[in-house]
Amino acid sequence: MSELLLSDLFAAAVKSLPLAIVFGDRDGRVLYANPAADRLLALDGADVRGVEAASFAAPGKEDEARAIVRRLLAGETVEDSVTLELRREDGSRFLAELTISPLFDDAGGVVGTVGLARDVTERVATEDEAARLRAVVDATAQAILGVDADGKILFFSSSAERLFGWRAEEVIGRSGDLLVVPEHRLGAPALFAALASKGMLRRETVARRRDGSPVEVEVCSAPIRDATGAITGAAITVLDVSEHRREHRLLERIVENAPNAIGIKDLDGRYLLFSYGAGEAPSPEAVGRTDAELFAPDVAARSAEQDRTVLERGAPTTFRETIRFRDGTDHQFVTTKFPLVASDGRYEGVGVIAADVTELRQAELDQARLAALVEAAPDAIVARDEHGRIVTWNPGAEIVFGLRAEDAIGRSYADLVVPDEERARFDALLAEAQGGRTLTIRAMRRRGDGSQFPAQVSVAPLTLLDGTWSGTLAMIRDITDLVEAEVALRERATQLERSNAELERFAYAASHDLQEPLHSIMLSAGAVSHAAEDRLADDERELLANIDAAASRLSAQIRGLMQVARVAIGEAAGELVPVSVAVADALDALRAATVEALAEVIVDEPLPPIEVPRSEVGLVLQNVIANAIRYRREGVPPRVHVTAEDAGDLVAIRVADNGVGLSEADLTRVFGLFERGSTTAPGTGMGLAVARRMIERLGGSLEASSDGPGRGSVFTLRVPYAR
Repeated sequence: MSELLLSDLFAAAVKSLPLAIVFGDRDGRVLYANPAADRLLALDGADVRGVEAASFAAPGKEDEARAIVRRLLAGETVEDSVTLELRREDGSRFLAELTISPLFDDAGGVVGTVGLARDVTERVATEDEAARLRAVVDATAQAILGVDADGKILFFSSSAERLFGWRAEEVIGRSGDLLVVPEHRLGAPALFAALASKGMLRRETVARRRDGSPVEVEVCSAPIRDATGAITGAAITVLDVSEHRREHRLLERIVENAPNAIGIKDLDGRYLLFSYGAGEAPSPEAVGRTDAELFAPDVAARSAEQDRTVLERGAPTTFRETIRFRDGTDHQFVTTKFPLVASDGRYEGVGVIAADVTELRQAELDQARLAALVEAAPDAIVARDEHGRIVTWNPGAEIVFGLRAEDAIGRSYADLVVPDEERARFDALLAEAQGGRTLTIRAMRRRGDGSQFPAQVSVAPLTLLDGTWSGTLAMIRDITDLVEAEVALRERATQLERSNAELERFAYAASHDLQEPLHSIMLSAGAVSHAAEDRLADDERELLANIDAAASRLSAQIRGLMQVARVAIGEAAGELVPVSVAVADALDALRAATVEALAEVIVDEPLPPIEVPRSEVGLVLQNVIANAIRYRREGVPPRVHVTAEDAGDLVAIRVADNGVGLSEADLTRVFGLFERGSTTAPGTGMGLAVARRMIERLGGSLEASSDGPGRGSVFTLRVPYAR
């Protein structure tokens, strides 16, 4: 094809193209503008050849246009399109997108310029609007998503990236279920079915972030429709409500666990909220109901009147009242009610906060009573703070110490009333009180005039509710009279001990001395009876026999007194032997009496390997077993059962028999001097008295028990021992 033909074809193409094309010369002037350029610039066929190309730039843009032309004529290539504001022949302006480049000859020299232009005013406006919309979407706190009819993500805003932690390119094209925890997923079919029926869907659910952590959200979905009205997708906004829900839950917990009753009533008096676990009406029962439906008529009437008062005043008002609960107990309440104001200033209800102050009032009453008691107490009651300064000084303290309260309060307790020689002991006492102990001691204290007196001091720690030590409370009693009485009593006891000891020694000596004349009487009576046996009449023999019997009884009683005296003055051996040896000693001494009475004596073996004083325990067991044999039932052979057991720091030896038994009166009488049970068997009535005194001198005891006359007896001997 010839060059001429190609040139014609090129010219025809330039002329017919809808794109504006302008050729310029080496001076930046127009050589040619095609019809599309004529239309774009509204030239109406005017010849613009020779016109400076930069003159078509909008006012103020000419210099920018000339700079571009100079670059082109210098041989620079402007690779990217340029957006420049141009003007039409009628003066109107428009934005044009220019693609421009230099024209070169065969030698590479610049011979002109060529430029292609299109009107992009509407496109730029659309792009600006889209940019503004995008900025709004990115700036909003709500995450914004777009999904198609299959639930796949088409759009993912910057706020969505911030909320979910995914980048847009990572989730676009994937299912929206990715962003919801499995148990809360709705699914695309259910979502679009709900949108088709409701037009919009709002719900709270739990979303899932990229790291798997859950977040409570509020989701609002709206359908996206095409030109025919068919739903092709959904626009979804997601608002993070986790903090709001957390605050709401915290508020609910506060309301639910508040010790006060908290309620909200509408203008009809119906509760919208009621929370008071300890109250008359549990929360679920109260919502939607009125005071008249929940409380006694008098309580409901007072509450309604209070509501009216609050709404009339338009300000919070506090009421005090007593309410009787269903269990019959009276409770005192301090109730504050306040109007609830809507955004338009109208009242829409009444708020209620009621505190049960029954315990507080009782505490106040108790405190008043305690204060009265402290004031009336005859003893000194003194409270000290943590620094040792006196903070309470009752009238009793004024009397005991001879100091007025105003002269004592604020001063150091120790410096004021504790003698110097007592300070070390006082410091030790204070340390124990600080450790939480309550102590009572005797100590010397100092009066205001410097004199000292014996005192009984009771000290208790004072602690705050959190357990912090804040001082001590002391009760001080002047025990001068008590100490003097104790001294007198000790002196009297010492005198009595001396008197008793002298009396017991006298009894021992007198008993010993009386034995000689009694023996002489018995010998003389026996000699007369023997020498004059053939010459005595029967009544004379009987008289001599009575003399001998009386003397024998008196001798036995005197021997008993000697035993008692010996025990009292401590004349007894203290050899320690196993229990089994002491039991064997007693049985050996009673062998003849046992055989004579056909008695059966049973000893549970083995006996505990415990050592006891041999003589005392042996003699006591001998006495008790002898009584068991002697005081037997008519026609019933005696049966004695001996047992022993370790009872802590004591050994308990029990002697049980099947004899005559003891009545209630006999159980205490048998241990008295010259006392015996209800029996005709011979005896002096001194054996058990001596036995008990022996054991008691050792720190033990001897006791008797019986189910009654004819049902046997049990004697229990308890003796301390050293392991």
